[in-house]
Amino acid sequence: MQRRFLNRGLSRRGLIKGAATGAAVAALAPAGLGRLTAAAAQEPTTVRLVSPPSSPAETAALEALLEEFAAANPNIRVDYQAITSEYNTKLQTDLAAGSAADVFTVDSLVMPDLIAAEVMTPLDDYMAQAGFTAADYFPGLISAFQAGGRTYGLPKDFSTLAMFYDPQAFEAAGIAAPPATWDELRTAAQTLLDATGQPPIVYAPSLARYIAFLYAGGGRILSEDGSQVTINSPEAKTALDYFYGLYTDGLAATFTDVGAVWPGAAFATDTGSIVFEGNWLLPFLAENAPDKQFRVAEMPAGPAGKATMAFTVCYAINEASAVRDAAWTLVSYLTGPEGMAIWSDTSGLLPSRPALTQAYVDKYPDRSAFLAGGEYARPWQLGQGGEKFNLDADAELQALFSGQGSTEETLARLEEKANEDIRLGTAPVATPAT
Repeated sequence: MQRRFLNRGLSRRGLIKGAATGAAVAALAPAGLGRLTAAAAQEPTTVRLVSPPSSPAETAALEALLEEFAAANPNIRVDYQAITSEYNTKLQTDLAAGSAADVFTVDSLVMPDLIAAEVMTPLDDYMAQAGFTAADYFPGLISAFQAGGRTYGLPKDFSTLAMFYDPQAFEAAGIAAPPATWDELRTAAQTLLDATGQPPIVYAPSLARYIAFLYAGGGRILSEDGSQVTINSPEAKTALDYFYGLYTDGLAATFTDVGAVWPGAAFATDTGSIVFEGNWLLPFLAENAPDKQFRVAEMPAGPAGKATMAFTVCYAINEASAVRDAAWTLVSYLTGPEGMAIWSDTSGLLPSRPALTQAYVDKYPDRSAFLAGGEYARPWQLGQGGEKFNLDADAELQALFSGQGSTEETLARLEEKANEDIRLGTAPVATPAT
């Protein structure tokens, strides 16, 4: 995931200045130059679309979906470009230059900074006319793209964190079922450690993994209304003591400890028996360890119950686009029932509309745990400055795992960083009921 995005000071006026100037020049042109011939009037409207696909297979799936769209909408031509590196940096540059695409994808963690820059068209009027509502999408997804009572993007798909485990290792150790609670996870991990002599859990000392434990422990980074930092709380300490305690008690190892480039690679090579990852691990295993046996279960529940994260991106419309109506036609197809059904079926990515989950699970029964988590997943978003805090929090957690300080000291530093980085009151207030 790219870590660069728009500077906070970027304004909508500066971004669309070039477009406004062009409109003014066009208004001064002789009237005769604006007349279209009948043939020209029949030319399709071109909508430019950009996104950062995770793989060539995802690019192929999107291109196939766009062919379906073209067949149903012959008056709109989609000019699609896959951006394979430094996507957020390019998006920032193009928006600042007034040359951004009409439709682009935005990661949930980056979204608040783009909303503040006023570079995206609110979709609420379009949604009302098309019969779309926020309730059509999982609450932990749609809320990540809303602010001030407005919706600025519609989620195209998502992943939740789940627990991958090795059924052969479990059977050999005499573990009959995957752990469903923190206590059961520790017991299973100890049993596996005793049987194999190696830490069975492999994870990353990162905020994107700790935060699921934080919520399951009853803690939060911000208060429910987003008005204050609450990460240095007794509940947060319970969660961090548990998360870090797995490591200090020898039940878990970081992926670097076992010489892997990420936890999924450790799982693929049998260096670990349990990892906490999203459905992005599935194509990796299919390509790199096709014979690997695995099962997927929901994240173990903590003292506050079940918790997981909703990692998602949306389709958004450039506020400076000259073809916003056509752009909405594209976005509504890609995120509507028909287009999303095709997309999830061909790409394998999770549908963000709950109404499509049963058909998806019927085809991919081994992925049901991811969709079950969608019902209570929290949005991976922390308001303006959340991406900066994510980087700072990762550094603090890595320092803890390298033996620098205690959990109390780490939480105090996380509190300080959150107050420095996050603009309070800009995180999504809506969270799913648990």
